[in-house]
Amino acid sequence: MSDKPEVTQSVMTETEGRPVRIQVREWTVEVSAGPDKGKKITTQDSLVRVGSDSASDLVLTDPTVSRRHLEIERTAKGLLLRDLGSRNGTYLDGRQVIQVVLQSGDKVQLGKTKLSIKPDTRTTEVEVPSGADAFGSLVGASERMRILFSDLRRIAREDMNLLIEGETGTGKELAARAVHQHSARRHGPFKVVDCNLITEEKAERELFGSMRAADDEEKGVRGVFEAAQGGTLFLDEVGELPLALQPKLLRVLETREVPTLNGGAVPVNVRVIASTHRNLEEDVRQGRFRADLYFRLAVARVRLPPLRTRRDDIPVLAHSLLQALKANFELTSQTLALFEGYDWPGNVRELRNVLERGALMQETGNTSWLDFMAQPQQKPDASAAPHTSVGALVVGMNYHEAKDRVLADFERFYFAEVMKEVGFDMKAAEQRTGLSMQSLYRLLKKNGLRLKDLKNAEGLEK
Repeated sequence: MSDKPEVTQSVMTETEGRPVRIQVREWTVEVSAGPDKGKKITTQDSLVRVGSDSASDLVLTDPTVSRRHLEIERTAKGLLLRDLGSRNGTYLDGRQVIQVVLQSGDKVQLGKTKLSIKPDTRTTEVEVPSGADAFGSLVGASERMRILFSDLRRIAREDMNLLIEGETGTGKELAARAVHQHSARRHGPFKVVDCNLITEEKAERELFGSMRAADDEEKGVRGVFEAAQGGTLFLDEVGELPLALQPKLLRVLETREVPTLNGGAVPVNVRVIASTHRNLEEDVRQGRFRADLYFRLAVARVRLPPLRTRRDDIPVLAHSLLQALKANFELTSQTLALFEGYDWPGNVRELRNVLERGALMQETGNTSWLDFMAQPQQKPDASAAPHTSVGALVVGMNYHEAKDRVLADFERFYFAEVMKEVGFDMKAAEQRTGLSMQSLYRLLKKNGLRLKDLKNAEGLEK
């Protein structure tokens, strides 16, 4: 490894309105010793996550490695390694480290595993529009976002299936909507299926509808494939799709037809965009996701970077979000500095929630951004009473701040309990809460409640 930046920026033309050519270098993280020796990942992305969690970029089977053990970010200063609170720690030349810029020849050890990180001499030249800082509702002026916007514009024109990868809260649905809006299908419908919120029993009906005669729509119910005719179907968190349903989805994607009761078929003209926070390649290797379905969905593939890897975008992103919220208070330089120093585990969604809560508290004249961000985000625990997660947080706040914090915690507790009581049935939850299905989906998403996480608390542990 070199002390020089691992990304070389070669601006070929800087004329206003003309594209800029940027050279991006690949790099490799490889297991040099341990149970997974020889396993590696080669990428142009700016971030590689390492751990035993199947959502990691480099998934390890070493039992001494934590689920989310470490990440390595490619920055202008070099490769920055961060330990993510692992159980057994991360070591560099025998010294335990929390965060460090890697130098040439460094040996990284985690548990019984050793890693080597190698920059590639080959570069790829990427052409990006000069000055472009948005694509649809996605906002960012950083180099990595401009490259992403260029890729999405190209993919939008080509009408191919697309897989959007990225951590929770990075804006995968916004990216899908932007691709739809810039495509030839923009005048058609944009339909969303949240694969994380549909049960195996109801998934087939929602996707494909109930079986009916090809010439008789009254004997069945249209599925979302037919409802999206001429437009785009967005399969959000497709990695959560039940394994038994995957071959049926594959068949529809291959034949472009939905089967009917009399053995016929209804043609469907739909572009499919899927998203996932998981490492689907690893799920394919482990037999949790069909390889043929993965390749059918990932004809084109992009990854949205987490907010912590593009901190220079935070000011323009924060102002854009405030404008969308119609909030008129000013972000001071001190507040923006605080934002840029925070890791944003919930990514852009968390930033938006913080700004939304700040806007609500503006009238008190005592908005404390530090209170919003100093407390680590906790996953909902349906067995804990709401006061156990609130008491320590409200000490020192004024009445209005404390009330806002308690209400936020109440929502997470309430919906986690309701979903548990109704057996995670969305129809039953709709009746229990008195909310419309649309409002229920929105509030679950707002509070970061994923049905799979609520069903499997063990899956939340590091």
